[in-house]
Amino acid sequence: MTRLNLSRPPFLPVAPQEYETRFHNQHSDVLRLYFNQLDNTLSSVLAPRGGKWLDFPYGAIQRTTDKSFTANTATQITFDTNDFLNGMTNDGTDGIAVEQSGIYNYQFSVQLKNTDSQIHSAWIWLRVNNVDVDGTGSKFDVTEKHGGIDGYIIAACNFYVEAQAGDTVEMWAAVSNTAVTFDAAPAQTSPFVMPSIPSVVATLSFVSNVPT
Repeated sequence: MTRLNLSRPPFLPVAPQEYETRFHNQHSDVLRLYFNQLDNTLSSVLAPRGGKWLDFPYGAIQRTTDKSFTANTATQITFDTNDFLNGMTNDGTDGIAVEQSGIYNYQFSVQLKNTDSQIHSAWIWLRVNNVDVDGTGSKFDVTEKHGGIDGYIIAACNFYVEAQAGDTVEMWAAVSNTAVTFDAAPAQTSPFVMPSIPSVVATLSFVSNVPT
């Protein structure tokens, strides 16, 4: 996709001491060119599907390995694979660090496995700079093992969070029993071809500047 050209303030010629037609024509040409650039840019952005020209911060990350827990212990979830990052970073040891202050939409999907014959629970919530974010907690009851097959559920939520430039948005979790884990699976070729299954995927999307 072709990018829009950024408009730059024009370099206006210095006016002579006396009136000169050539100077005024040159002055008008410079301003006309500048206003044409502004008009082209605004027309592109405000046209149907004009959002394609905008550049918003976003991130999509995943964890490709299992995650086990100590029962009833808050544990941070880290991510080892960066799918897409723009205006934010993930070093695999913490959460997603944002470079732009704003309101963000954090979405996650977790594959939970239970190897026990009883239902057990998992809790997932968000922190910013290791401080719990009110209202972001969720509880999931994971199906028990049955017929020799481990119990599985998908836990998914999304929340709006406010973050300042340099803040880190983190996922934390806990389980009621060590039989509950975040489960990943490799790509398979039989009985059908299928890509790998991450144990956790998370996305962070810029929504708006922080209201003043």
